[in-house]
Amino acid sequence: MKISKIISYVVLAVGLLSGVLLYIMNGGFSDLMTEAGATEARELPLAQSTALVSPLYNLALVVIGVLLLVTLITIIGGLVKNPSSLVKTLIGAGAFLVVVGVSFALSKGKEVITRDGVVITEGTTRWVEAGIIAFYIFAAVAVGAMLVAGIKKSISN
Repeated sequence: MKISKIISYVVLAVGLLSGVLLYIMNGGFSDLMTEAGATEARELPLAQSTALVSPLYNLALVVIGVLLLVTLITIIGGLVKNPSSLVKTLIGAGAFLVVVGVSFALSKGKEVITRDGVVITEGTTRWVEAGIIAFYIFAAVAVGAMLVAGIKKSISN
């Protein structure tokens, strides 16, 4: 059996399991909200709603972990087969770290208190802003690369 067929079956099984867990979670929330007389899920007691969300959350963590592991194995396998690509990989990783560093240097954090009274620290807001700035930088680079490639293609024709 080909690996692509095996992966397809695994993805199908995880999708079905996710659908079942989501159905159970939504049904449980509806019952809890009816019992508690709540109009929104955030009004439910945390202890009761945690039991409904935990299985789907744990499945998401497992899927993310497996995806990270498969990605690392694929990358390392590619580097072992073609060691010359290591330099390009290191340059790309270095450029990524430079963009994140510049974004963090440009960001400013400030403590925020939400309407619910939750305090979000200065460090957290600084990292969020750094992520947004990094996204804008990467988006600008991507658009610029597409424009340059389009201009080069139109000039060469």
